[in-house]
Parts: sequence; C-alpha cells; structure tokens
Amino acid sequence: MKDVQRQFGRTAAAYVASPTHAASEDLDRLVALARAHGGERVVDVGTGVGHTLRRVAPLFRAAIGLDATREMLAAGGGVLADGGVTNALLVQADARAMPLATAAFDVATCRVAAHHFTDPARSFGEIARVLRPGGILVLVDNYAPDEPALDAFINTLETLRDASHIRNQTLDGWRALVEDAGMRATIDSAAMVTKLSTDAWLARSQTPHDRAERVRAMLRDAPPAAVERFRITPTEFAVPKVVLVGRR
Repeated sequence: MKDVQRQFGRTAAAYVASPTHAASEDLDRLVALARAHGGERVVDVGTGVGHTLRRVAPLFRAAIGLDATREMLAAGGGVLADGGVTNALLVQADARAMPLATAAFDVATCRVAAHHFTDPARSFGEIARVLRPGGILVLVDNYAPDEPALDAFINTLETLRDASHIRNQTLDGWRALVEDAGMRATIDSAAMVTKLSTDAWLARSQTPHDRAERVRAMLRDAPPAAVERFRITPTEFAVPKVVLVGRR
C-alpha cells in the first residue's frame, strides 16, 4: 500500500484535471447501473479524487468514499464541493480492512482502482462483506486480453509507467475475483475502450524519464498483434474496459 500512497500522494492534482477520470462512457454506465438498483447508501472503494463519488452520491441518501491516500481525499473534497455534493463522507482506509459495518450498503462502486489492489481477493471479500443481501458492486476497470503475450504487454507497460500498478486482470480473472468473494458476477460490457494520449498518460503519473522512455520504446516497437489490439499510433493507444456487476 505504501507504493500506492507514494504514487498518488504526489500526483493527486493531476487526477482532478484528468478528463478520462472525470467523464467517460464507462462512468455514465456505472451511474446508470447504480441508479437502476437504487437504495439508501453507497460506498465508492478507491474513490481517488472523487469523480465517481461526485456522480453517484446524489442518487443515495448517504455516501462514503474510501481511499488509502490522504492527498487524493483532500483533493476529492474540492471535487465534491464543486459538484454540490453534501451527503458524502471521505474516509482514509485500506480496501483490505474497511472500517465499515457489515451489510450496511446497497451499492458499492469501484472504478479504475482495483488494478492497484495488493490483495484483491481480500479487498473484494471486504466489498462483499459491507454489501447488504441483494446489494450490488459495480466494477469498472481495465482488462487484459486472454492471449498471454498481449496480457504481458499491457501489464508490463502499465507497471513501467506506474510502479504501484498490480494487474489488469483478464475478463475471467475479474469475474473469478468477484465470484470467489461470494457475489454473482455478470459482465455488463466489455466493449468500451479508453483512448489515452501517451504524453498525457505519462505526465499524469510523473513517470521518471528512463521509465517513460522504455514505455515509448515498447509502444514504438510493439508487435503487430499489440498494435491492433491496443490501437497503437505514434501519439496514443487504447485500453479495453470492463463493466461488471456483482450481486450479493
């Protein structure tokens, strides 16, 4: 967890301004799923600077955003205030041991955060614990292709860019983590992608120069299968996103 706190503690401001985090097709879908389920209470796990919480909190009577990094939560206070959100509480906590009551939430959301979980099985177990029977998790994250070479390519690229990256799971991997935690998993969508400017992606994470150059070299020299799958051009590439619903 120290790697995550170190990485995001120094880059929090960049995530406030990140267009891919603040607004996207996958966020719209997450909000629609949370709204359709409804209920009284929502928790956003790995809330970061609160872009997801800003959208989902108004749908519920009470909302909590959890994150391990103090600086991200401090920035998140501004994001929520700018959005007029008044019913959300930001809490610094480890996803592996949430300071929340059992069966207390109708909906849990986790967007583009679980690939940083150092113990994903334990973290998803905690999410299942805090959900009420019939409650849902809406998970959005990057996923790796089933082909081992492409899986290795995207996860190596991600780790070079940000050492706190743990793993983009395959679709089956994400599904298994959710189901092993005691939830019924359904893939809502695996067709969305996030297009990333290579320069902006590296700048946002403040990747050291030598590692950034290795990222650029990987993209420049990528094998044809990776070029096609990740839509690599001289200036950008794309990562596939999964929207998954886990029902308690």
